[in-house]
Amino acid sequence: MKKSLLDVLDNKDMRSTAQLADILNTSVEMVEAQLERYEQLGLVKKTVMNASEQCGGSCKKCKGCNQSKNSVAVVFWEKSERGTGI
Repeated sequence: MKKSLLDVLDNKDMRSTAQLADILNTSVEMVEAQLERYEQLGLVKKTVMNASEQCGGSCKKCKGCNQSKNSVAVVFWEKSERGTGI
């Protein structure tokens, strides 16, 4: 059974677009397009984190910046309250 994007987000972990694409075995562009639509519908929410200012230095917390201390913005996605009912 093939997982859907919303199924992957069901486990309540925040995931980067690249992580989602890897799990779903698809392109980052495809995941971004789906996420944009789901965000418009209020099913998912985006969290943007500046790794140089907000990273605690432990990727066990956020998974995605690989302990990078540069000024790259890291984007994570998770289901919104509205999306958890689906």
